[in-house]
Amino acid sequence: MVKNHMKRLTAPRTWRILRKVNTFVTRPSPGGHNKNLAVSVNTFLKENAKVSNTTKETKYLLTKQDLLVNGKKKRDYKHQAGFLDVVSMPGQDKHFLVTLDSKGKIVAKPLSKSEAGKTLSRIINKTPVKNKKIQVNLMNGANILVDEKQAKEYKVGDTLIISIPGNKIEKHVKLEKDCKAIVFLGKHSGTHGDIKEIKEDTVTIKTGKETFETKKEYVLVTGKEKPEINIEAK
Repeated sequence: MVKNHMKRLTAPRTWRILRKVNTFVTRPSPGGHNKNLAVSVNTFLKENAKVSNTTKETKYLLTKQDLLVNGKKKRDYKHQAGFLDVVSMPGQDKHFLVTLDSKGKIVAKPLSKSEAGKTLSRIINKTPVKNKKIQVNLMNGANILVDEKQAKEYKVGDTLIISIPGNKIEKHVKLEKDCKAIVFLGKHSGTHGDIKEIKEDTVTIKTGKETFETKKEYVLVTGKEKPEINIEAK
């Protein structure tokens, strides 16, 4: 049986939470996101977005008002709010992007209604399915079906700009030299910079202060000359 809570002191270090105020924090339900890149909706609303004060208030929001994650209504207070998900409360006209600060901690970035209409995600795999279709698997757990010709353009590590709701591909950004990117895992998590070199398994990133090498699987491309979506936390 999966426990509903975990101790705050042992929660992932990527969670931006107060660790000594209370003993427990809500454990997110299993989902598509890496466990270090997602918190429960309850934790996100209370400690990141600051729109509820207690779990009881969160449950009220979930039952009495619409709460959307990537355009889909959610009722479970333990549901994942993960990296680059868009969490919206249309009734209050509040929208947030789940992103990372410069220290690699999960934070809530306020969005306007128009900004909440799309997000981006990294391609992690491609799987052949029936009727000559290819399933493109994304880092947030979502899957998109495309034809074989279109699938040839998409490589593992590339980024797709996705509409919300609808989950349709609006744009494709390749993982290549001189593109803008964010490191979302590892020692340099939360760092934004320019891709300067791509090897078989590693990528060299240059920021205004340093140049470093990290694993290719830790890098998400955000745009060519500039980010397609501003995901940088203030």
